[in-house]
Amino acid sequence: MAKPASRGAIAWRAALLVAFLTLSPAPAGADVVLVPDPDKWIETQLKNLTEGQTDEFANQFVKLIDKESSLESLSASIRPINQMGKPAFLEKVSDMKYGSALREVVYLALFRRTDYLYFKFIMKKNTNGWLITNFEFKNETSALFPKGFIGPQ
Repeated sequence: MAKPASRGAIAWRAALLVAFLTLSPAPAGADVVLVPDPDKWIETQLKNLTEGQTDEFANQFVKLIDKESSLESLSASIRPINQMGKPAFLEKVSDMKYGSALREVVYLALFRRTDYLYFKFIMKKNTNGWLITNFEFKNETSALFPKGFIGPQ
């Protein structure tokens, strides 16, 4: 049986993922994938992710943002979530709206007894749906939200 990932290992992988997804602009002329109902898409994909289908989540997300070349990197960074087991709960804890065109949604999941993971998605309105432009996750036990995780950066 594989040893569960430490909080530090998860935080390190999350930091790499954030840097990768934040600093990698979408390719010019990329196929834009619009999501008509981003809440439904996110809830379905987070359920898959937190129930051990991390590779499926990674596959769906890289297709959505048109970065299939980053599949292995994303899969590797979120795979430790598989070792955490099924969460006790998964709940939307923040839904910040900036006008009617920008949203930042944060979910909180509790794994085991004290392992809290936060999942954040950034969405931007488009002509016929929404672009989900960013995903990141972090762990945090003592603060309400991870430092710098919520609100305009």
